[in-house]
Amino acid sequence: MYSLDIESIITEYHSEYQHFLDEFGDAKVEEIILSKSCPNSLPKAFLIDQLISQKKVHQKIPSWTFAKGLVYPPPIHVEQSSSEWTGRYKAKLVETEIIIDGTGGFGVDSYFFAKEGIELWYVEANPDLCRITQNNFDILGIDANVISDTVEHFLVSHEFKDLYNSPRTLALFLDPSRRILGNKVVSIENSEPNLFELWKHISTNVDQLMVKASPMAHIDEVINKAYSPDSIHAVSVNNELKELLYYYRFTNDSQSIKDKAQINYHAVDIKKNEAVVQAQDIFIVLANKEGIVPVNVSYAEADQLSKQNSSGIFNGQEHVDGLNIYLYDPIVGAKKLGCMDHLGVKFDLLKLNKHTHLYYSKDLIPHFPGRIFEVLDGFSPSNKSLKKWFKNYSSKFINIWALNYPLSSKAIKKKYGILDGGELTLIFTRLYPDRHWVFVVKRISRFG
Repeated sequence: MYSLDIESIITEYHSEYQHFLDEFGDAKVEEIILSKSCPNSLPKAFLIDQLISQKKVHQKIPSWTFAKGLVYPPPIHVEQSSSEWTGRYKAKLVETEIIIDGTGGFGVDSYFFAKEGIELWYVEANPDLCRITQNNFDILGIDANVISDTVEHFLVSHEFKDLYNSPRTLALFLDPSRRILGNKVVSIENSEPNLFELWKHISTNVDQLMVKASPMAHIDEVINKAYSPDSIHAVSVNNELKELLYYYRFTNDSQSIKDKAQINYHAVDIKKNEAVVQAQDIFIVLANKEGIVPVNVSYAEADQLSKQNSSGIFNGQEHVDGLNIYLYDPIVGAKKLGCMDHLGVKFDLLKLNKHTHLYYSKDLIPHFPGRIFEVLDGFSPSNKSLKKWFKNYSSKFINIWALNYPLSSKAIKKKYGILDGGELTLIFTRLYPDRHWVFVVKRISRFG
């Protein structure tokens, strides 16, 4: 990783340069490279990594911000790690007394497992990363069994044999590497370690398995096979999809028949800077090993919607009375799992169009898992009507969202000279069966 061995670097860093980040934390990389006062007995690559990675860690794991003495790995390991919000969520899913983090990495998930009072075994193939994490566990007060080895080797070790033969319940967490020989991969099958090659050994020796997959992965790789999970969790933070989690429970011999037949889909959105349990949207749908069962959702009548407008109300006014109708945009996890229509049916919503996953109601549903927009106006998007509307609004700052529409948001903004900003949004979309329409909306905030 560096020109000196990591043990020597950490020892000297703590003894001689423990105030390095306090002194240089706000410096730019170029200043570190050129600075004559910068420590010269440590590799500059290491010092630059401390500078860059600390800033990333403070953004991703804010509860570590005040910890002094942490050593940070190269930025790529921080980028690949979980955030505090997803780490806390995963920790709440663990039901066992012991957990093995078989792909420990920077140790973020391990940290949150241990904070739940679970006995932690951290396994990491990269010895330098393993040593860095051991240093950080000591500072953060985490009691862990730290193993520098591959998970494949550990699963055939005497330590693992003792764990699965003990009377205590055992879980395994895997976050397979999605960067193979410098190339990014998406599927579990192409990642390392390969879950399917280890399947028989894992499924007969642990009580619970949790696998973190790329948010770009297709869930078909685990359903329709012998590897059907108990549940699949699509986890987003501030409505940005971050992780897919495949969660398995095992009986003594194999998965139970019930678990193979039923799969719970969990679409979860966590709000930053809020308690994970309190401020998350969640929608759960029961599926089977063939996937989710389709539902029929009714369409909103285009003729009725087109009558819901207030022509002329924007003559120079920024704030107007609404029409008491609302649009609902499901959380991104529901879209990933393909259960948007199920959410619409649950809340008795009407869909705008077969390929427009935006839903309509005359009722305000405050706890809908997704974004809620109050409709202030609506009109057919002819070039003449749009020019008139923008002229009457008398501001270039308005948000544009094109959804199932011939032009992109970027193209619309360029055509009419619009800049992002303000409290209003124009949603360019398509009504059922095939009518273009523009909604003027204001987003409703539910969390203060």
